[in-house]
Formats: sequence, structure tokens, C-alpha cells
Amino acid sequence: MKTIFNKHQDDAATKNRNAQRKLRIIQAISQQGEAITIPEICRKLDVSIPTGIKLVNELQEEGLLKVVGKKENQNGRKPLLYALNNPNFFAIAVEVSIKRISVALIDPGLNVLKYRQKTDFKLENTQECLNEVMDFISQCLEGCEVKEDTVLGMGLGITGRVNTESGKSITYFNFMDRPLATYLSDHFNTPVFIENDTRCLGMAEKNLGHAMNASNAVIINLSRGLGTALIVNDSLVSGSAGYAGEFGHMHFGNQEKICLCGKVGCLGTLVGGHALEEQFMQQLAESQPSLLSGDGPEGIRYDQILDAALKGDQLSIRLIQQMGRTLGYALGNIINLLNPELVVLGGKFARLGNIILDPMRSGMAESALINPLKMCRIEASALGDLALLKGVGALVFEHFELLQNRIVENPVYF
Repeated sequence: MKTIFNKHQDDAATKNRNAQRKLRIIQAISQQGEAITIPEICRKLDVSIPTGIKLVNELQEEGLLKVVGKKENQNGRKPLLYALNNPNFFAIAVEVSIKRISVALIDPGLNVLKYRQKTDFKLENTQECLNEVMDFISQCLEGCEVKEDTVLGMGLGITGRVNTESGKSITYFNFMDRPLATYLSDHFNTPVFIENDTRCLGMAEKNLGHAMNASNAVIINLSRGLGTALIVNDSLVSGSAGYAGEFGHMHFGNQEKICLCGKVGCLGTLVGGHALEEQFMQQLAESQPSLLSGDGPEGIRYDQILDAALKGDQLSIRLIQQMGRTLGYALGNIINLLNPELVVLGGKFARLGNIILDPMRSGMAESALINPLKMCRIEASALGDLALLKGVGALVFEHFELLQNRIVENPVYF
């Protein structure tokens, strides 16, 4: 005779199995893009007709399926066609960068429906900082106004090294006795998936951007730092432990500047927002003229320099173009190594367009071999500042196989 404990275990297992089956029905209809009959559902799930009827009835009671007609048959009764009654499943996307937290509500078409940012933030590897991140997420969830059962899970794109398979953040929030993804999942009572922020940007470009039809591409994340997502044979490359794409830590030239990683000579000490700020302040100290002044208490942020360049500030343009040429020269080595068909410049610098792309092309021409360079085009990302959040959303929807194509809508602030 089964004990009560065993009975509870069996009940939980049955409930979980039925939940998985219902999710597969939703996936089948979502991926097929049209209504489906119960016999077709049963064939896809390899279940009996009575089981299929039971699952469909439960989905109807839960408001997720509806009857939309009957399938035309030459003989016999016409079976009912079922479609999604509420196709709006959502993911919570969280981006944690050095000086910003962003939270968004994402739909299966990777549209950002709502978002909110916290800019008075500094990323540190402490419990206090993690608590600050979780508190901000909780505030955003309170203003989300969506039903809890329509949220599939939460994605987290964080700077630094990440092991997606284990759910561990290696660089930040690495002090707990369990992986960060597990810790957050337990706290928010929802599945949590984590990834390096730059690979999330790569996922956005692969699903929505210039890399949609590219089998081999290099996605550059140029913001405060420098990162790279690699697409090889249609797949994002993460490496054996999630460390692939550390382009900013490639040793470059003979300069001896120390990097945040503790080593000297990293490309990221020359290319990126932090490097641009240092170079700009040095030029101001040497009395170089600019639209910007470094008299503020916090100095000048790199995004202010980008804005100044777009307004024609000569000093800003000159420093950005020098940086672009350096980046392009380094990229030439990647082109020789991987032979990509596409390089996409993403991150905050993407909005500069040809101000930075043209010197990048010049730098690439100096170091890349002629034939692979001829095959490779370079584009600035067209996905905007919310691209990374869209990629974080893709992390969730790809896990559940529920990515869809939809019309992009204007997001609403939480």
C-alpha cells in the first residue's frame, strides 16, 4: 500500500507531467501558427484521445484555448479547431550593467512592452548590491500589471563571466552557496535563466537584427566596456564554460595600461566608454577645445561624449574615430580567424553610425586579409538601446520554444 507521502509525490508528478503536456500544446499551436484539432494534438504529444480531450478541456477552463471553427473533412464529422485564446505570455528581462539596472516586460515577439531603469547604481560583488538589484526588480514587478500565470520566467543579462548551464555568475554575485539563477528563482518563485550581457545582445541581433540571416557573424557590444558575441554556423558560441567572446581582454599593442581584470595590455583599456572618458579628460587637461566641460563633480560620462560627437564636437569625433580605427584593426584578426560574413556594432556606440564605422573599416582593411574582408560587411545595430533587454527575453522564450514574430510596439514606462 502506498503511503500518504508517496501519494503526494505521485500527485505532484502527475500535476507536473500534465503541466508539461499543456505547455507542449501551447508550443505546438504557437509554432504552427494556426489552429489545431485534438487528434493532431494527440499525435504531436503521443497521448490517447481521452488524455488529449482532458488537457484541451483544462486549457479551455483556464482561458488559454478557444474553439475557432471546424476543420473541413471530406468524410465524417468535422473536428473542432482550437487556437490560443490568450497568446500573451511574457518574460521579465533584467539587465545588470556596471552603472545601470534595467527591467522590462517582454512578449514572445521580443517587443518591450514596459520598462524601467535605475541609473543611480554601481555594480559591486556584495550582498548589499544584490539586495538592491532584487528590490528594484520587485518594485518593477509590482507595477507590471500582468497575471502571474502568464509570466513564463525571468531572464538576467549581467556583465562579466557567466556559466549559463549551471546558472552561475562567475564575476559578480559569486559568494553564495548556490548558483545565482537558483537563488533568484527561489526568491521570485519563477524560473530564472542567466547569460552574459553581450551574448544576450547577440541573441537579439540573431532573432531581430542584421544577423537574422547570417550563419557566421561577430556582434560587438561597445558601451562602457567591450564584449563580443560570436555566431558560428547559425549558433551562438558560449565556449566550454561560458567564457567565449572576451574580445576586450585580447592583448593588443605594447601599451601597459592595467585592465579591470588585473592584466596589462588588454584591448578594452583602449576601446570602450571608460577608455573614452579617460582620453577625453586628458585632452581637456591639455586645453583642447570642446563643447563639453569637465568641471562637474562627476566628470564627463562617455554617453555625453557620444552626444557631443553627434552635435559636431571636433574633439569627441576625433577621439571616437581613433578608437574606431583601433577597434577595426583588432577586428581584422577576428575576420582572418573566423571568416564571418557580418560584423554588427551594437551597444551605446551604435548610434554614431558612420562616425565610428568608417574608421573601423579603415582599421579592418589594414589587418584583415583581402578575400575574407571582401566577404564581410559591417553594420551598426538598428535595434536601439533596448536591444539587450530583447535578447534577455529571447533567453526565456527560447527555453520554452515560444518565440514568435510580431509587430514591434512602443514600450510603456513602468
